[in-house]
Amino acid sequence: RRAATAPYTSPIVRGTSKHELAGALMSAPQKSARELVLEQLHGHKTHELIPKSGKVVVFDVDLSLRHALDALAEHRLTHAPLWDSSRQEFLTVLVSDDIASLLSSFGRDAAQSAAAGHPGAQPQRSLDELALREVLGSVRAPDAVRTFSSLVPDDSLFAALQHMLQNRMRYLPLVDTEGSEPATILHVLTPLRVLHAIVHSPLFRSDPRMFSEPLSTLNLCTLLPSPAAASSVIGAAAVAAGLGEGSAEWSAAAHGGVQRNAVCCAALAHSPVWHALQLMAHHAVCALPVVSETGKLVDFIAPERVLAFARAMPHADLCAPISAALSTPLLDGLPAVRAADSLHAVLSAFSTHRLERLAVTADSGELLGAVTVLDVLAYFASSTAGPAP
Repeated sequence: RRAATAPYTSPIVRGTSKHELAGALMSAPQKSARELVLEQLHGHKTHELIPKSGKVVVFDVDLSLRHALDALAEHRLTHAPLWDSSRQEFLTVLVSDDIASLLSSFGRDAAQSAAAGHPGAQPQRSLDELALREVLGSVRAPDAVRTFSSLVPDDSLFAALQHMLQNRMRYLPLVDTEGSEPATILHVLTPLRVLHAIVHSPLFRSDPRMFSEPLSTLNLCTLLPSPAAASSVIGAAAVAAGLGEGSAEWSAAAHGGVQRNAVCCAALAHSPVWHALQLMAHHAVCALPVVSETGKLVDFIAPERVLAFARAMPHADLCAPISAALSTPLLDGLPAVRAADSLHAVLSAFSTHRLERLAVTADSGELLGAVTVLDVLAYFASSTAGPAP
């Protein structure tokens, strides 16, 4: 059974007795949902999130990119730790962002060749010839190639969450350092896995009113006041990524550029695929909303779609319009929430779509911003409540 798709049971369910749960819920009127969640994060260990049956897929850094992409697809993963046999150590975690950055360079080269009168030009090297070591060297700064950071299974969920927040990490390996050299990776923890623990807990299911605060009042992300404001910031994001004003037909100066964490980074549906990949790479976002010329959310580029583009190389046309390339609809609908939605609805949406970034829209569908799993978890971690006794 694959770890990525294994049925999930929250440690808050497994580790809480009926009497403890009753006591926690009875105290709910005196404690906020934020404080109760924080107590659970302090009271449970990271090893409780490791699937009972699963696997960790690790790639040698000298493996070809083609083989790595095939393995990610086979195991339904979007990331994998990288092992350097020559150094006998783990280097980093390969993520879909790396692939997006590589593909954006392929697309940019193809667009330049077409402009020079050589349409249909292919990358100089195929994915079978490119080793993962070379991919990292071409898409990451030298000091970002070796960025392996980990925790041990006995660390609390709160410690893991703090580590991810402080380092803006979306993938945190849990390693067993006892009795083996080098350390063994037991699981790769993600913020989404921590959020699932909250969503699947009796605390979350007991009373949705405990998580009733609307997203717009929680300061979880930078929400822009109107679709017009969002359009301006989307245009600024495109200019910052080197795509020029032609990639977004809006004034980029009206709101002073890109908001925190490129909250309104989005691609126009009629722009080429490589523009979207360039935006993702430049602004370090793992998923990207696709909007119409009026700013309405029409599609979404998730990590799985980035990897699908890569697996289709060299036949994928990265210069094709995004609307044509994304012809298959998303199974669970558009991954979006409204600014007026409750925290309960936002958490449920993350769990349903299994994405680390959701679009935030107006009631009429225009893009207003984005919210990430780390944004939501930071809200719980920043509470002044102390650890559970």
